[in-house]
Amino acid sequence: MSQQFDVLVIGGGPGGYVAAIRAAQLGFKVACCESNPYADPKGQPRLGGTCLNVGCIPSKALLHAANVIDEAAHAKDYGIDPNKLYYTPQGRPTHLVSDGTPITDLFA
Repeated sequence: MSQQFDVLVIGGGPGGYVAAIRAAQLGFKVACCESNPYADPKGQPRLGGTCLNVGCIPSKALLHAANVIDEAAHAKDYGIDPNKLYYTPQGRPTHLVSDGTPITDLFA
């Protein structure tokens, strides 16, 4: 089966999948080739490579969360009463950390 594409993006890493999605948004027929997709813990291949799935981006999110916890631990130093604060999981920005599904959906 032969298909023709306007754009071929080589690599589904942090630059590749963004380029492929943007080209498709601009109306191009796009193919994205990945020779070694990152396999998630369930063994399913994912676009985005190590950086998006387990490396740079998740690490930065974890470091940010640790900094927020550290700031909260010192809240009294800034005149904030931590006993009057509360946390609701519904308020967490789910778009920052996901299971990879949103990116995959953009390739459908």
